[in-house]
Amino acid sequence: MSFFMILILLVGVVIGTYVLCYNTLMSAKFRVDEAWSGITVQLKRRHALVPNLVQAAKTAIGHEQAIIDKIVTARSAALEALASDKQADIAKAEAGLSQALGQFIAYTEDNPEITANENLLVLQKQLEETEDQVAAARRIYNGNVQAYNTRVASIPWNFVAGLNKLKPSQMFELDAAEMKEVSKDPSLDALELAVPPQQDRT
Repeated sequence: MSFFMILILLVGVVIGTYVLCYNTLMSAKFRVDEAWSGITVQLKRRHALVPNLVQAAKTAIGHEQAIIDKIVTARSAALEALASDKQADIAKAEAGLSQALGQFIAYTEDNPEITANENLLVLQKQLEETEDQVAAARRIYNGNVQAYNTRVASIPWNFVAGLNKLKPSQMFELDAAEMKEVSKDPSLDALELAVPPQQDRT
C-alpha cells in the first residue's frame, strides 16, 4: 500500500472519529438541555401554585402576615431568576422560596386547626407533589450532566470538546449553605429543595 493511500486512510479515520465524537457530545448536550427544561417546567408549576396558596393562607392565618409577605416576595424573586435562566440566580431564589414555604408549612403543622381549611389542604398536597416532581427532574438532569461531563473529560471526546468550546455543565444539587433555617425556632425549619451551585449554566 502506497504512502498516499495510507495517508488517505489515516485522514479518513481522523475525520470519522471527529464526526462520531462530535455527534456523541452534541447528543449528550441536547439531553442535558432537555432535562434542564424539565426542571424549569416543574419550577414554573411550583410558582403557579403560590398565588392560590397565598389566598388560602390569608384566610387561614391572616394574622401571620409576615409569613404570607415572605412567600409573595420570594415567589417574585424566583420568577425573575427563572426568566434569567442563570443557575446561580435560580439557586438563590428557589432557596428563598423554599424557606418561605417551609416556614408556612411548619406553622400549619404546629397549628393543626389550620388544616381544617380544605382548600389549603388540597394546595399543600399539590405543592408536595410538585416538590417530588422537581426532585425527579433534578435526578434526570444530574444523570445526563454526569454522562455529558464524563464524555467531555475523556479521550478522544475532550479534544473535540476543546475545539468546539464545549465545557462541563453544572449539576443541580442541594446547596446546604443556601438552605439555612429561616428561624432559630425549630418549628420553622426550611423546606428542602435541591438547588444548583452558584454558577451560571454553560
